[in-house]
Amino acid sequence: MSHFLITSTISMAILLGLYHLLLEREKMHCFNRFYLLASLVFSLAVPFLTIEVYTEVAAEPMPVLENLPSTPAGLSAPVIEEANYLPYIIFGIYAFVVIVLMARFMVNFLRMIKKVRSNESIPYKNARLVLVEDEILPHTFLDNIFINKVEYCRRAIEPELFTHELVHVSQKHTLDILFIEMLKAVLWFDPMLYFYKRAIQLNHEFLADEVVVAFANVANYQMLLLQKTHPATLYPLASSLNFSVTKKRFTMMTKATTTSRALVLKLSAVPVVAGLIALLCIETVAQEKPVNKRPEKVMPHSGQTNNERRDAYYKGVRVIINDKASDIRIDKMFEDLTEEQKQKYHFYAPETYAIKHPSKQEYELFKNKKGYALQIDGKDVDNAVLNKYKPEDFAYYSGYTMSKRALTKAKPQIFHYQLYTPEYFEKHLKGTDQHYPGGTFTMTITKELKDVEPVANRKVVKSGDWADVEFYLKQDTLYSPGDLDEQPLFPGGMDGLYALIAKNFKRPDAAGSTNAKIYVSFVVEKDGSMSEIKILRDPGRGLGAEAERVLKGITEKWKPGIKNKKAVRTLYTLPISINVGK
Repeated sequence: MSHFLITSTISMAILLGLYHLLLEREKMHCFNRFYLLASLVFSLAVPFLTIEVYTEVAAEPMPVLENLPSTPAGLSAPVIEEANYLPYIIFGIYAFVVIVLMARFMVNFLRMIKKVRSNESIPYKNARLVLVEDEILPHTFLDNIFINKVEYCRRAIEPELFTHELVHVSQKHTLDILFIEMLKAVLWFDPMLYFYKRAIQLNHEFLADEVVVAFANVANYQMLLLQKTHPATLYPLASSLNFSVTKKRFTMMTKATTTSRALVLKLSAVPVVAGLIALLCIETVAQEKPVNKRPEKVMPHSGQTNNERRDAYYKGVRVIINDKASDIRIDKMFEDLTEEQKQKYHFYAPETYAIKHPSKQEYELFKNKKGYALQIDGKDVDNAVLNKYKPEDFAYYSGYTMSKRALTKAKPQIFHYQLYTPEYFEKHLKGTDQHYPGGTFTMTITKELKDVEPVANRKVVKSGDWADVEFYLKQDTLYSPGDLDEQPLFPGGMDGLYALIAKNFKRPDAAGSTNAKIYVSFVVEKDGSMSEIKILRDPGRGLGAEAERVLKGITEKWKPGIKNKKAVRTLYTLPISINVGK
């Protein structure tokens, strides 16, 4: 709102200043009428216009981190924020004033309509004469000219006055006044609108006077206006004969402007409008030039290669990938993925978490709400909350950048930061870099990844361990247990589930004597039932089929998982150890 007010006010002020400086004192009133109305429309539209101009800048080669921070799963530590009611109070005041002013506008409008209907009216050329009992001066509203009935019957109204009011009717000056009055009601806080209304109404009088003096004696007409100075009209929506009877109106009646001078003055508005567009609408966007030098890789200090650390991080995790772009469906353990699949879907392990405070310079940047979206301990917060903290109050921070096409109205910021307090770091972050949080990794791809660079090729900005994470991915509707506020609960807990499986498991004849482990998955539905039972890793000899039979035969209901106080579908991956004797 502040951007709209500042930008539109600057534009209105500059254009109105040009009008008063060069245009108002010249006899080109039709152009001036268009100029004033167009200036209002242009100024109100300027805040919504953005012209992007791209400029290339040299990109500095930067190191690439192959291990990037990830937001940990689990419960978020609560961050207590003070409620800020000031925006609601300001909006309430604004809305109240708008309602009052719109009501006043409607009362004035209906008053004029009532006055037309309640008095005698007669056709007169392209208008209607409304004969009223009150002692008034002629004034115009839409195609109605209000005059005193007694003076009309006595033929005491001068022809110049009829001509003057007919100009207001034929040129539809009332529409200009209604337009500016409605703007004043909605944008009552903008002072420039009041100056514009006066300039528009005065220009109306210039237009009417110009027609009158074309056939009447100027001196006699000026004397007539002086005689009609009082009383003033009481209706703000009407065009009145004696509006601003000043030296400026009298001077304009004898003013002459040559065609060439008028053309030059009209063209003077063009560079002013162009300058306003350049000043208020053009946004320079830096676009990096490609560099040929390949970034230097920064290797982790764990002694492991990147692939070894990645494989250890996802070991034992079920991977579900719904690649709609390539029409591929994958549902298997991470160890069973091919190296090509691991590379294609950009699996990476996060860096080793260590205490890392933001610098003072970075911390000040975080306070900029326009450019930075902020989370503290996994919860969205207002940037102003940082004023209650110091950089040293956070044990760790990370973040990523978003390209413009990935921005939303809810989060229009390019930079997204996560800050973690020491308590949250110790409880939820420390140690989670060793293994993926949760038993299932779910990915739905809605756009081809051909334009997305592998993790090892992504550029990291200087202000921390950042990376572009625009993967065009979307979470499935299933939740992993680690993502929930409350875990699903089987009657008797997991011990009860395993006991029920052991009770009903029957050794297949082909199993022989063996020790084996079966990996299964299933969905705990919102009503607590089990569905989508699958065998992820089957040691064979009928063991997998028997485990599937036992799980499908379970009729006991789970207590479903809870997310945001609502029951949700939860995807479980379960190892079943089998020790079968002869």
